[in-house]
Amino acid sequence: MRCLPPTLTVALAFSLSPGRGETILYSRLDTLDGWAVRAVGDANAGVVPGRKGGPCVELGSAGGTVFLTRELPAAALAGRKVTVVCQAKPADVARGPQASSTAKLHLAVETPAGIQHFSARLTGSANWQPQGITADVPRDARRAMLNLGLEACAGRVSFSELIVRNDGRGAHPLNLAPAANAGHEQLGLGAYPKGTIEWQGIPFRILDAAAKEGGDCFRLRGMGHDNWPEATAWPIPVGRSATIIYILHAALGGRDKGESPCAIWTARFPDGRSSSMSIFEGREIGAAGRETDLENWQVAWRGSDTAGRRVTFGVTKWMIYEDTPIVSLSCRAYAGAAPVVLAVTVVEEPHPKTRGVFDEEEGGGE
Repeated sequence: MRCLPPTLTVALAFSLSPGRGETILYSRLDTLDGWAVRAVGDANAGVVPGRKGGPCVELGSAGGTVFLTRELPAAALAGRKVTVVCQAKPADVARGPQASSTAKLHLAVETPAGIQHFSARLTGSANWQPQGITADVPRDARRAMLNLGLEACAGRVSFSELIVRNDGRGAHPLNLAPAANAGHEQLGLGAYPKGTIEWQGIPFRILDAAAKEGGDCFRLRGMGHDNWPEATAWPIPVGRSATIIYILHAALGGRDKGESPCAIWTARFPDGRSSSMSIFEGREIGAAGRETDLENWQVAWRGSDTAGRRVTFGVTKWMIYEDTPIVSLSCRAYAGAAPVVLAVTVVEEPHPKTRGVFDEEEGGGE
C-alpha cells in the first residue's frame, strides 16, 4: 500500500481490557497459522514458550524488519472506533534510524484519499504487559492491514492474546457441528425448523442434516433416554466475548418443574477460568410442544406435525457479561428431561461509554 502523510495514534496501554464491542479477531498468538511473515534483512519469527508456560510468537531482528501481517475485514471496521489489544514483551529493543524504527503494533487503513496509520511503539525491555491502539476508522475505509513486529531496529519482541474489536453490536450464530450427535428425525418430532430463523432480532443458524454427517442438533441423556450421550463429545468453538448467549432448545418429556438441573452449560476462557449456567425444567427450558413462555425460556419457533400436534422450541438467555473472549462452550446432562439443542448465538454489546481505553493520542508520522 502507498504511504501518504499519516495520522498516528500512540496508545498508552494501562488496561488489559479492550472494551466491550463486536470481536473482529481473537488470536492467542500461539502459532503463526493465519499470519503472513514479512522479513527484510537479518530478522526472524517463530513460536517460543511464553506467558504462564504457554506458547507465544516471538520476532527478532539485528537491524532488519520483520512483521506478522493479517488483513482485517474493512467492512467491520469502517466508521467505527476500533481497539487492538494484546500482551507484549519487548527485550532489548533499540530504536533504529527513524522515530518509527521500533517494535510496534500497527494498523494501516486504506481509503480513497490515501492511507492512515495507527501505531503503538515499544522500545527497551519489559515484562509482559498490555499494549494497544485505538483507531477512529474512516467510513470509506476499503482495506485494513494489521502488523505486529519490528521495523528497522534491533531486539526481540513477543506477542500473545490479541483481540481486535469495534464499538458496535455483534450477533454471531455458532457452528454446532462439533457437538452435533443426532438428526431431527431421531427425536420423534413431526416438525422441525430449518435454515436460519430469527427471534427478536437474534439469528439462529440450524445445521443442515444433509450436509453434516453427525446430524443437525445435539441431544443429551435424560428420563426415558438413558442411552443418549451424557455430554457434548467436542467443545463448541466461540473465539469472542459475550454479553448474552442465546440457546435455542427444548426438553423431550420432563416435568413442569425440576428441583435439580437437567443440563449444565460451561464457558471456558483462555486463562483457565470457566463460568457455568444450570438449566432447570420449568424455568430455563420447556418441553418441545409447550405453548407458553417460562421465566427464562420464550417460545421462538412453532410448528405442527401431520396430525396437528404442536412442536415448539424456545430461547434461553445466558447473561454472561465477559470482556475476555470465550474459547469454547460445552454442555452436560445432569438429572431430569433430555435436552435437545438446535442452535446457539453469541451477542456482544458495546459499553455505553464512547471513549476507547487507549484514547491518549500523539500526532506524528509513521
